Formats: sequence, structure tokens, C-alpha cells
Amino acid sequence: MIRSLALAAALVLTTAPALAQTAAPAPAAASDAKFTVDTTMAELIADPQAKVVVGAFFEKRRIAAGAPPMTPEESAGLAEMIGGLSPRQLAEFPQANLDDAAVAELDALLRAIPAQPAG
Repeated sequence: MIRSLALAAALVLTTAPALAQTAAPAPAAASDAKFTVDTTMAELIADPQAKVVVGAFFEKRRIAAGAPPMTPEESAGLAEMIGGLSPRQLAEFPQANLDDAAVAELDALLRAIPAQPAG
């Protein structure tokens, strides 16, 4: 059985191959933020900077909840299931263990990712 969506997302980010960007792009935010909690998981995972941010966020939550790591098979299946959903949409599922504070924290982390790489 697939464990908590939010807690498993960290392993999806580290063990599953990058997802193809098949979902429609997220609506443009009022700010110049490259990513927000309204960006799909597939888009987040496809970007190296966002993948690190989201992976660290969900890994921290998995550890705090005491959830065991997922198998590669579970991670791959979960990646397919959640690729078209945004973190905000995932928060609607109780299994995701994402309250308003967690969504706000992740949104701030994602908005801090620079739109253009420094260089």
C-alpha cells in the first residue's frame, strides 16, 4: 500500500527518474517567482534546483513523521500518480500531511529559487 503522499514525495524525487512534463503549465503568478506551490510536481522534479528544494522539504517531513523509506517500485508508482498535481493540490489529501503552515513554508522555499541561474 502506498504510504503518505507527502512523505513519499522525497523518495520519488531522489529515486525515480525525472518525469516528463506532460501537465499544462501552472498559471503565471502575480510575482516573478519561477516556482510556487501551484506548480506541478512534474515541473518541480524536472528542474534541478526545485528538485533539491522539494526533495529536502519532503524528506524532512518524512523523517519528522517517522515514516519508513519507500521502495523504488513504490516511488515510481507514486511519481506517476502525483506528477500532474501541485503541492497545493496534494495538501487536499489527508494522507499528504501538509497543513497550511507546511504549504506556506514550501511556497516560500520555492519562490526563493531564482528565475535565472546566477552567472
